[in-house]
Amino acid sequence: MFGFFSIKNEPKIITLVRCGILAVFAIVLLVLGGIGWYRVHQKPIDLSKTHKDWNQLHAGQHVEMDVDILIGQYMYTSDNGTEISRDYLMPHVVYDSNNDYYTIDRLLGVKINNTYFDTADTIVDNTVAWWRDRSDNIEYNTVTIHIDGYLQKMNNDQLKYAKEAMAHAGFTPHDIASMLVPYYISDNASFGGTLLIIGGILAVYTAGLTFYALKKKN
Repeated sequence: MFGFFSIKNEPKIITLVRCGILAVFAIVLLVLGGIGWYRVHQKPIDLSKTHKDWNQLHAGQHVEMDVDILIGQYMYTSDNGTEISRDYLMPHVVYDSNNDYYTIDRLLGVKINNTYFDTADTIVDNTVAWWRDRSDNIEYNTVTIHIDGYLQKMNNDQLKYAKEAMAHAGFTPHDIASMLVPYYISDNASFGGTLLIIGGILAVYTAGLTFYALKKKN
């Protein structure tokens, strides 16, 4: 389709149309690559700040946190029968100093790779023990996992499993509807840089092809 012989022998208008199509693809790649690159280089949002409203979060944001509290696992991903990642429910715990009481106001998902399975399960055990007591008698933050990743929107299956896990943990349907933030944190690397390179190469090629087309007589 892009062979030199076919381009050389096709009408000038066809070559220019071809250039227009390529230019659109190049622009799309450059825009998507620029967005991805910008997200990667954004300063991550610290989710551990208690004043941060998790309802204001949205897909694509760069976030980080020392995870020290997890309610439990709601799904996993496997490859050839081997688990490669697990998704846990991570709560946002708020302390009411007036009543000396802890409460959960929001939950979202966090994807943990298999390197940290044991650590994540220990955090879950610590969380359960602390939540039952909900006082300073039990420390829940003795084990942590540092996460640095990007928010992605849960698909229908992920939402289903997350809601089922919350129900199993004792949350009411009203709690689930009002507290579950439909995102999860993934450490998947952005392809912004790659898209920028491909878009740049395509843009240069398109510019050269356009220059050639404009010089054609027919």
